[in-house]
Amino acid sequence: MPPLLRIVVPRAVAGDDRARLVEWCLADRAAVAPGTAIAVLVTSKASFEVEAEAGGFLRQLFPVGQILEVGDAFAEIWSAVPEDAAATPAEKPAAGGPTFTEKARRLIEAHHVSVDHFRGRAVVRAEDVQAFVGQAGDAPARHYAGDPLDPAADWDAVLRGEEFARVQAMLTDLRRRMKARFDRHVSTGDLLDDRWELARAHGFGEGSSVYDSCLILGSPQVGKHCWIGPDTVLDGFHASLSMGDYSSVGAGSQIYTHNTIHRVLTGGHAKTFCMATTIGACVFVSPLCVLSAGVQIGDRSFVATGSFVEGRFPACSYIGGNPARRIGRVQVDGQRVALIRE
Repeated sequence: MPPLLRIVVPRAVAGDDRARLVEWCLADRAAVAPGTAIAVLVTSKASFEVEAEAGGFLRQLFPVGQILEVGDAFAEIWSAVPEDAAATPAEKPAAGGPTFTEKARRLIEAHHVSVDHFRGRAVVRAEDVQAFVGQAGDAPARHYAGDPLDPAADWDAVLRGEEFARVQAMLTDLRRRMKARFDRHVSTGDLLDDRWELARAHGFGEGSSVYDSCLILGSPQVGKHCWIGPDTVLDGFHASLSMGDYSSVGAGSQIYTHNTIHRVLTGGHAKTFCMATTIGACVFVSPLCVLSAGVQIGDRSFVATGSFVEGRFPACSYIGGNPARRIGRVQVDGQRVALIRE
């Protein structure tokens, strides 16, 4: 009976064609679940864990210390315990000290743990460091009592705590995922929140997305397939704010349904001005625009970058300036669009 799966050495880092097997995470012929780490490999540039892609029973093909080429099969997954699987020799500490996985190194640095605590090991993994920190009480106790400006208070204790190390490691992994999948860096909130899920949670239309860094006041009504960029403001608290389907709000733009200009200038004697704001369908609001309370913009209009917009504009308006005015028209012909200045 052939194995279900042969596990090969991946190319973890460009230019590294060889890897050394430094640890088996599971015993030979042990049961393994999908996604379980089975071995630790190290190249000249990195150490990493290899996970099982299927469940079954592990068969080890090489002993610890074996030098392998990228693409070599070093383990197998069987549907039943392989009878002819030979036990591999016991691990021996690596010459020159143990090998540390990347996650273990991050924890060691975060907790200021000496690497001497792990002498005699072949490989040190994240859970080894976590276990040591828990037993040794390595993380200093928090000290926040007294005056917040007390120079004797240990305000950096939180940075050495295990919770901070875990959060930092998680954020590092999320940033690497974002870079690998989308080749971009975003704020922490946008790492943790899915833009489409966030839009659905606020009742936005199907296919719309909104960045976590958007300040959402009240309950703005946003249509289908809209894009709300980072560092934006949607003020639907003081009056109705509605936006039609397929509209877009560029980074840093702000759309309001109120202002306090008169209240501030009169020393509080005047009331806050509030009025509904309406953005039509297929409207493109460029970055760094401000749309004041009461603005009404018709369908298929374009607002140029940096505009301060007040008043009403018909459909297919080309809007720009500070203060903004209708400086032209939008002409749509099938898939072609022209911005025509008048």
